[in-house]
Amino acid sequence: MKELLRHIGAMVMFIVWMTSCINNDIPYPYIPAEFQEFAVEGQVGEAQIDPGKRSINITIDEWAELDSLRVIKVVATKEATIYPDSSACKDRRKFPDFSFTTLDDLPKNANTLMNFTHPVKFLLKTYQDYWWTVVVKQEIKRTIEVENQVGDPIIDVKNRIALIYVSNSQSLKEISIKKLELEGSNCKLLPDPATVTNFFRPQEFAVYRRNKYIGLWTVDVQQTQVVSSTGAVEVWGKKAVVNGGVRVGAVPVIEYKQATEGVWKQLSASAVTMPSATTFRGTITGLQDGTTYDWRVVVDGTPGEPASFITEKIQEVPNLNFDTWTQSGKNWFANSVADDYNGEGAYWATGNEGVTSALAGSNAPITVPVEGSAAYRGKAAQMTTITGVPLVGAAAGNLFIGKYKTNMQNPSKSVEFGRPFTGARPTKLTGYYKYTPQPISNGGTVPGTLTSDECHIYIKIWDASGNQFGYGELIGKEKVTAYTKFTIHIQYNNMSVKPASIAIVATSSRYGGEFSGAKVVGQVGAGSILFVDEFELLYE
Repeated sequence: MKELLRHIGAMVMFIVWMTSCINNDIPYPYIPAEFQEFAVEGQVGEAQIDPGKRSINITIDEWAELDSLRVIKVVATKEATIYPDSSACKDRRKFPDFSFTTLDDLPKNANTLMNFTHPVKFLLKTYQDYWWTVVVKQEIKRTIEVENQVGDPIIDVKNRIALIYVSNSQSLKEISIKKLELEGSNCKLLPDPATVTNFFRPQEFAVYRRNKYIGLWTVDVQQTQVVSSTGAVEVWGKKAVVNGGVRVGAVPVIEYKQATEGVWKQLSASAVTMPSATTFRGTITGLQDGTTYDWRVVVDGTPGEPASFITEKIQEVPNLNFDTWTQSGKNWFANSVADDYNGEGAYWATGNEGVTSALAGSNAPITVPVEGSAAYRGKAAQMTTITGVPLVGAAAGNLFIGKYKTNMQNPSKSVEFGRPFTGARPTKLTGYYKYTPQPISNGGTVPGTLTSDECHIYIKIWDASGNQFGYGELIGKEKVTAYTKFTIHIQYNNMSVKPASIAIVATSSRYGGEFSGAKVVGQVGAGSILFVDEFELLYE
């Protein structure tokens, strides 16, 4: 019996030793994870989700509590487990680690309350870790109205100081406050502003929201001889939106002219609005790009001090009509040179080189020029989706502003969107297209709900920090047999920055750029064909 046990023990030790010698060379699947939707109580508009930076920016209204905010929707990649920062959770153990579209999807004991006074980290975990940052900002409308006020008050939110100007004839000991909303309209101030009239020295007000102390504000009132003032200007290529202040009851008349001219032009009264009793906003249109203008405010026939602005300079984007093409071997390039990358004259790019090589199966190019009856005018671009491509499985016809260089190890990195662009901000992208979609044929999983292919035309604009702040798109789902004009309205989410780079993209399959490892996992239809022609950027 002892001999048998010795043999068994030796066998076990041998098996353990052999197991330790075996290397696990099987790689984990590469499953990228990202948030598709995210919402909190009191949210204003949609969450701004940036997969490239793995960031989510959310704005909430003044009624929400930033330090006790309920998350009401989280939708992430289905394979991902969700881990929020435990220090920001009211009860981490009760925060769900899975996606949910409403609170009704959750168990009754779930708790999604979080403190968003600072940026909050979320981990999406598949076989890899993906850290995301959620930033929530509160949108508070601060309104101040005082009798005989001149212009807009100066509000220092960080230090909680408000400076109000009144006319020179208004006594500082007899100030009448009509409205003092320092932290929004739902707050209570102590003492009651209606009872405070002496501002010979600054006064302090404690602010409460829902009986919760917010902070102490200092309000200072000063006299001024100025009856009008010029303020911020929102400048575009062919228009400018001017802002400023006037005394209560005054009617502002806005005048403007080119800096080199001597005669002032008067802006139509219909182009001037009064956001408050002491502020105005005027929209001057029909301006020349890249030009210096002077403007001023006239009240009761008396002009104020002039200010100036320079309109943005319109920058030409090459080959928007797609009439310029160069061929090298099989490949076509929508440039004056046979180059999709760094050559002088390279601006547009395609994925042609990724499918025509011997390693990719020596396919015909997927983006080519057409002319005659196949074009709207001159030449046009034809993009065709194909399947059965070695390594990647499928390829969508595409044409984009950017660079292309085949990366066999990581095909999704072959494309680099965008080229330098520092011109005026366009407001629209127009052009002509026709499209023949085909049934989904590649077994793709993203988004997983399509039965027929979709084309995609879009524009992106980034600032000098690499932040996308301009976007517009067209998604084509139907068959369009004749060239049809489209207009894409470009939406901007930040008016304080200027363009640094731009990308215009057209593709015959909307999800043809979705990869998992080297494989296209986006749903595409073999034989889907998109034609585009005569693109144009419009400016205001």
